[in-house]
Amino acid sequence: MDWQQEVVEHRRALHQIPELGHQEHETQAYLMDALRSLGLRPEPIAGTGVVVDVEGRTAGRSVALRSEMDGLPLQETTGLPFASRHSGLMHACGHDGHMAIVLGVARRLAERGLERGRVRLFFQPAEEKHPGGALDMIRDGVLNGMDSVIGLHLQSPDAVGTAILHPGPIMANSDRFRILVQGHGGHASEPESTKDAVLIGSQIVTQLQTIVSRRVPATEPAVVTCGAFHAGSAANIIADTAEILGTVRTLSHSVQSAIAKEIAHMAETTAALYGAAAEVTYTRGYPAVINDAMVTARWSAAIQSVVELLEHPPIMGGEDFSHYLHRIPGAFLLLGCRPDEGFYPHHSPHFVIDERALPIGVEVLWQGALAMTDNESAG
Repeated sequence: MDWQQEVVEHRRALHQIPELGHQEHETQAYLMDALRSLGLRPEPIAGTGVVVDVEGRTAGRSVALRSEMDGLPLQETTGLPFASRHSGLMHACGHDGHMAIVLGVARRLAERGLERGRVRLFFQPAEEKHPGGALDMIRDGVLNGMDSVIGLHLQSPDAVGTAILHPGPIMANSDRFRILVQGHGGHASEPESTKDAVLIGSQIVTQLQTIVSRRVPATEPAVVTCGAFHAGSAANIIADTAEILGTVRTLSHSVQSAIAKEIAHMAETTAALYGAAAEVTYTRGYPAVINDAMVTARWSAAIQSVVELLEHPPIMGGEDFSHYLHRIPGAFLLLGCRPDEGFYPHHSPHFVIDERALPIGVEVLWQGALAMTDNESAG
């Protein structure tokens, strides 16, 4: 089978068997079988992960290439002939494509060999599940002996043949918060004798929308989003409690800390204004993805003829690839995969990709691996 078609077939097969984080047993078995068929010797890691090394003909530098494995708890509505066979689960973020791309690199390594150095291919569980599978992979030694690490992510808004790769922050700190409003419920006809948690929670949500516009410098990217509001049980009952769930995305540690303090201050003082209380739990998630300047420069130079590199501000999504970059030099690339008919965002039950992006992804990672293992370009 032609290698490009094989990459597509891998993606379609993996798309049908999505599994949640740390439950990727069927996916792990598929990857192990595919790698063994190439004559490679993969090993399990971090429970449901997979790792395999390919040694060069001569000594040189080493690089690790990463793919995520897990799907999402979504019921797929794409209508694809290769749609998910697992009810309520879907590859709606492109991880099926990432695995197929790395398998494509594995085939190329198996057929052509490696002139120098070492390439480590690894497939990580639980990227979507905080605190993320990257920490488990690091604990089990996936970065041991590695000089650098690179990875990519399909990017649905951008056209096939384009990519985003620049030094410094490329994706954001990804935090979560929970606010529990404790009021005093009662009969809906007697609001004066209550402390209405719905009203108070609504005021808190409104106040939180002023943090970015009035508390963060205009030069600092930041997002504060309230994604869920749970309160009440009936039309004629004033709610006793309300729960607000949200996320914060930032690029700098100072802004991250300032917003955490502002959320607590606004929630507590707003609740107190109405004679109620608010309990705030702020959880720091994945750190910002910050690309190493030297790795980025070498990788960018290697793929100039493969993709059009776009000028683009950092994406405010989060990625636990950041944990690898906090330990060794590396870089993360966003690869365009927008279908001609338009796109649905990541994590949508309608999410699809243009599969023409997959062979491009193989070439991008292949050229990155060669650049990272080339002693002369290492400087």
